[in-house]
Amino acid sequence: MNLDLFWQTITIDVETDEKNIHLKSQLETLSNDDIKAFDTHYNAQLRRLWHWDIWGAAYVTCGCNTEYDFLDFCNWILTQGPDVVENIITNPDSLSSLAKMPLKDALPYPYSDELDLVAGLLYEEKTNEELPYHNVVNFAPQGKKFKSKPKLLKQTYPQLFDKYWKNK
Repeated sequence: MNLDLFWQTITIDVETDEKNIHLKSQLETLSNDDIKAFDTHYNAQLRRLWHWDIWGAAYVTCGCNTEYDFLDFCNWILTQGPDVVENIITNPDSLSSLAKMPLKDALPYPYSDELDLVAGLLYEEKTNEELPYHNVVNFAPQGKKFKSKPKLLKQTYPQLFDKYWKNK
């Protein structure tokens, strides 16, 4: 599996509710080696998103304040495809330009719970062997931790702040 095929597999329409089931159905058609390679690509991309600047954008957008919520946020970001991922890595405030944001109780809810586990669980189901475990949350995010004071958040993430924070 090359990086292009990885992105074709992980990019999932924002309106697809059961992203884990969708991803599993995509992966089931692949060889065991491709599932293993998918998992390697997935974790490499997840580590690229594991940054305090991006966590700050998640905090402004949806109140993301735990490592596991941030992991689920990063999982969701990956489903938005390579262009969105690259834009967010270079400019986390660009998250504000996404046309569709999932909602829960009328609030932004860009999370994909345990999507990072789908490939490993499927691989184990098919082979009775485990893939190497890549626990991203055991590592501190890259960069400098964001400050949660509204004034500083507005300076750092002006578009996200205007779109999501002021409505809180």
